[in-house]
Amino acid sequence: MEPFRSKLKRAFPYILLVIPFFLTELYLRIDLLAIRYFNWKMILPGVLFFGIWTGLFIFVSLALPRTIGRIVYGVFSLVHLTLFLAVVITFDYTDYCFSFTLMRMAGEGKDYIWDTVKAMNPLVFITALLTIATIVLAIRFFPEKKVSGRYFGIMVGGLVVLHILTPLCFGPATNGLEWSAWRNPRNIYRDYNDKNRSLAVSGLSEYIVRDFYITFLKPEEKMTAEEEAFLQEAYGNPSLAETNAYTGLFKGYNVIFLQLEGIDDWLVTEETMPNLYALMKDAYNFTDHFAFFNGGGSTFNSEFAVNTGFITPLTYSRNAYTFNANAYPYSMPRMMKEAGYSVNAFHQNTAKFYSRDLNYRSWGYDGYYGLIDTDRYDKKDTTVYLDTTLMTDETVREMVFCTDHPMVSYITTYTPHTPFNTTKNEIGAYLAEKQYGKARELGEEATVRLMAAETDRMIGLLMDGLQESGLYDKTMIVAYADHYLYTLQDKEILARNGKQTDNNLINRTPFIIWTSDCEPTEFTKTNSQLDILPTVLNLLGIPYYPDYYIGCDIMSPDYKGFVFFPDTSVYDGNVYVENGTVTNGDAYSEEELQALLAEVNRLIRKNDLTLQYDYLKGKQENR
Repeated sequence: MEPFRSKLKRAFPYILLVIPFFLTELYLRIDLLAIRYFNWKMILPGVLFFGIWTGLFIFVSLALPRTIGRIVYGVFSLVHLTLFLAVVITFDYTDYCFSFTLMRMAGEGKDYIWDTVKAMNPLVFITALLTIATIVLAIRFFPEKKVSGRYFGIMVGGLVVLHILTPLCFGPATNGLEWSAWRNPRNIYRDYNDKNRSLAVSGLSEYIVRDFYITFLKPEEKMTAEEEAFLQEAYGNPSLAETNAYTGLFKGYNVIFLQLEGIDDWLVTEETMPNLYALMKDAYNFTDHFAFFNGGGSTFNSEFAVNTGFITPLTYSRNAYTFNANAYPYSMPRMMKEAGYSVNAFHQNTAKFYSRDLNYRSWGYDGYYGLIDTDRYDKKDTTVYLDTTLMTDETVREMVFCTDHPMVSYITTYTPHTPFNTTKNEIGAYLAEKQYGKARELGEEATVRLMAAETDRMIGLLMDGLQESGLYDKTMIVAYADHYLYTLQDKEILARNGKQTDNNLINRTPFIIWTSDCEPTEFTKTNSQLDILPTVLNLLGIPYYPDYYIGCDIMSPDYKGFVFFPDTSVYDGNVYVENGTVTNGDAYSEEELQALLAEVNRLIRKNDLTLQYDYLKGKQENR
């Protein structure tokens, strides 16, 4: 038998060929722990992708004459090292890894190259030096034995087949509209729109090749001539919105968007939520508002609608948070920033959830602040998820109550979140003990009311802060629910509290706009979360183009007042239309009914095609 040392000596040159790739992959895997994403299903594909590409580089080099093989191996290794440095340095500096899409903006980034290099983690420098040293050694001890053409063909063929099969190891993809689709490694690999997680599931070599393909080689979706004609007509001749009695009424006011997690209409009572109830009595109250459940992650769908004026597509399966590469020149943050505002978002949850970090950046926010992303809170501590914690955080308060310049704050609450019980060591149990002085088992409805009361206390702290900062008389609060309480296990609770539960009217939720000097008014025309943005822009006196949104200014005398739902049913405050048929309300004439359905179809098509083809990209010229 051949001695072990002799075997090791023969294997040594081949081991050296692998080490440079292993070192960079190892460092990358450690660095990516910062994104807090891991799924056990990504382990095997990650190992396989590493083996496939490393094996391919080495087999190609070994199939050539030794001198040429050394050169080719050196080129492969140095290019790989260069791209490794681009990925990790960019990630360490910006929290987002390098993508070839950045090369299209090279001119914009050239002034920051030196700052990026200066911020480089010393461990990157050490890893690079070790990698270069092993590359030199690998070239010095490059194997003398050349791989035969036949063996090379078999191995490369095997690697190609293995590469085709490897994505199956992620397991099945989930429906693109499921709320948790963004967590599924197969979905991440398929869509490749979240670069950090794409890198985590793929490994460095696969990421480089796949990102290059998607950026430069993948054919773009081609719209048909008919689709192009439709979009040209939809956007072809935009004109500014006409003014009305409410235009510019609150011009220059600070704005607080208060997206209320799970605050259904039946919860807003003087007993359960006295602060919100009082605001509603002194506000513009939109009494027939619908935050309809659409796609996975209905909370984020409302964020998407209010910030962009669009919703999750209804005619194909893609969730709203997968459109972070689209352009949004007319988003709420961009419109507000052009009017002189700073725009920031605040929430308890991490920026990674729903890929908010990518989406809020694409919409144009100055920053997204998630409490559990900071070093000040332990995500295992229940109190970080209390809405009052959000409003007692000093950083949040300093920004929300800023008096130096106009400020838009987008606050998304959290507390009324599942599970709605007090038997687990979570929010419900904590609030029950706080309320009653000891652990106490409560039913779902009582627990929900406890949680809603916590949100209401936060609203009280918000109003106190406005008074203390002197912003009370110069602030507009736009408060609305993200969705009705569909997460209740006992659906009878909804019916007992007066909700319509047998059709989409179950989606009716609160929506108010408050200022200290507004004349309390009820607006009874039917509307949805799509109508919030143009309504707010009009009140602030910010000129906008109605054609660039799906919704309308609710206060306009021309506003027709209707909502369409994901199943294409329609409600106008009087008539409910389902499957093209009036199911209740006063009968429409056939002509009126067909006109309404045609308009709904046009809006859905406009919404879906605009997102599919990123049609607003380059449409800034009309602003």
